[in-house]
Amino acid sequence: MLISGFDNRDVEEYIKNIQNQYGFEFPIEYKTFLLKYNGGKTPETRFRINNISSDLKGFYGVAKADQFYNYSFHSNRFIDCLKDGFVPIGNNTFGDFILIGIGENNSGKIFFYYHDRPKLYIELTQNFIQFTEKCKCYKIGKIRSIEERIEDMKALGKESKITPEKLKGWQDEIDSYVNLKQTDLII
Repeated sequence: MLISGFDNRDVEEYIKNIQNQYGFEFPIEYKTFLLKYNGGKTPETRFRINNISSDLKGFYGVAKADQFYNYSFHSNRFIDCLKDGFVPIGNNTFGDFILIGIGENNSGKIFFYYHDRPKLYIELTQNFIQFTEKCKCYKIGKIRSIEERIEDMKALGKESKITPEKLKGWQDEIDSYVNLKQTDLII
C-alpha cells in the first residue's frame, strides 16, 4: 500500500493523551502505524472486501496531521463510535468511515461504516495489516496543469464548462498532489 504520511513529531504524547482522555487503547498494530506515519493521505487507493467496494482518501492522525485527517477535526464522530467500541481510522470520498475495533470482542478488527446508515458496522478484516494488504494503490503520475486541462476541454467542445469554480477545483487538486510523497507502507 502507498501512503503519504503526516509529520510524526510529538505523536506519541498525543496518542497517550487521547487514550487517557477517552479511556481506551489503540490496538498495537494501529498504534505502531500512527507512531511511524501519523496517518496519511492515500490517493488512488481502493479496496473490495466482503462486498464493500470503496476508495480510501486517507488515515487519520494526531498533532500535525492535516486538518481534515486529524482526530481533533472528527471529534464528534470519534465520540459516537467510541460508545459502540470503535475508533474511526479513515474515510472515503463519500464520507463513509473505516473503523478499528477497540472492544473486547472486536479488538483490532477493521470495519466499514456508512455515514448514512447508523449502527451498521460491516467487518472487513481481522486486523489493520490485513486491511492494508487488501488495498490496491496506484502511484500518482504526472499532474496535468490547468492549461492542459483547458486545452482538453476545448478539444472536447466543452469550453463553456470551464468556470471559475472548476478552475479553482483544478488548482486545489494540483496543490494537494504537488507535495505528496507516496511511500510503501511498512509496519
